[in-house]
Amino acid sequence: MPKPAPEVDVPAVALQAASADAYCRSVLSTPGCEMWWFQTGGAPYRGFSRPFVDGAGRWWWRAKPHFAWPVDFFTPLAECPRPPWFKSALGYQHPAPLERANSLVHFNVIRDLSRYDVGQVASQKRRAVRKGLRSLIFGALDPCAPDVVAEAREVWNSHVERTGWNEAFDAGQFAGHWRPLAQHAGTNIVGVRDADSGALCAWVICRIVEGCAYVDTIASHTERLENRPNDTLIFAALWNAARLPGVRHANYFLRSSLEPLERFKQSLGFDSSGLPARLRVNPLAGAALRALRPAQWRRLVGDWPPTCDTSPPAR
Repeated sequence: MPKPAPEVDVPAVALQAASADAYCRSVLSTPGCEMWWFQTGGAPYRGFSRPFVDGAGRWWWRAKPHFAWPVDFFTPLAECPRPPWFKSALGYQHPAPLERANSLVHFNVIRDLSRYDVGQVASQKRRAVRKGLRSLIFGALDPCAPDVVAEAREVWNSHVERTGWNEAFDAGQFAGHWRPLAQHAGTNIVGVRDADSGALCAWVICRIVEGCAYVDTIASHTERLENRPNDTLIFAALWNAARLPGVRHANYFLRSSLEPLERFKQSLGFDSSGLPARLRVNPLAGAALRALRPAQWRRLVGDWPPTCDTSPPAR
């Protein structure tokens, strides 16, 4: 029987958690704000993802315009929910018992976060985490502090230039998107700094909502990757979230087709094998997808993605 991995010394940071109701109402109180920060700037239609509540008091959000998911995707629904039609005209998908499921949603999840520690990290990743914890300073960031906003924007724009993901922001745009995070319930911004220079290497927005820690957005500076800030940052954020009362799960959102990114998530304990779900689609939209976008339809029902390869996780 393999020996358990020895514990690591992770700095404790006080994280905020919120109910779905508190979180969604705080997002709605911010005009123009999307449900998750990663949709900011890259959203095809501004405001399309904003949350809404159904007649049973259950909160939903839209991954695509007029296509909705409930905020809590870990609690199967025995009954048939009825989100408002004008908010989900193209359809919706919700967690369901396996016997009622007709689809899978390939979220990257940690189903049981309560025992999260270095033992849940891939063996080849533990060295990177330990290196980072020795070389970097992990702590909370204030989204309202002008100097922090400037540092975070520099990291974000460097990340965008390196990865080609989302878009770069000027100072006014970034501050306008960043500062409202301080008003959102269950929202935490944590970062890692170089222990010698104090330079901000990476930051992550971690939302803790309805017992689930969401890795909303992570950004890292291209010239400050030597001490593995991404590994350290995600691990330390999840480690702290796991020690909050009632936090049971983690979600790093949908599995992508970028294998290096997916290996990175898997190496930190995430699983994308799929959550059983019930899919309901507008018949006209469903027919159009099957005929014109068959790959998108297969992804929607869960016949996607292809199995990950077994090569070592990316740095």
